[in-house]
Amino acid sequence: MIRSVPITNLRKNIFDYARLVSEEGYEIEVEKNGKKIFKLTKIERGPKEAAKRALKIARKLGGIWKNVDSEFFRGKKEKIYMKKLGSW
Repeated sequence: MIRSVPITNLRKNIFDYARLVSEEGYEIEVEKNGKKIFKLTKIERGPKEAAKRALKIARKLGGIWKNVDSEFFRGKKEKIYMKKLGSW
C-alpha cells in the first residue's frame, strides 16, 4: 500500500512510519510543497541474500583460483599471480 505524507509529519513520526514500512510493507511517499520528493520502501535484499549471491559467484570463479595458498595475499606471490592475469 502506498501512503503520501508531508515531510514535517514524517519528521515528527519517523519511527511510526519506519514500523509501517518494515513490518506492514507500506510504501511512504514524502511530499514537500505538494511535490513528491522521495519514497520509503522496504529493502528486500539483506546481507543474507548478498552473501548467497557472492557465494554463487565465488563458485563460478573457483577454477581460476586453483593454486592459492595462505601466502598468496602477502607480497611476492600476489605480484607474480597478478602479472599472469594480465589486463581484464
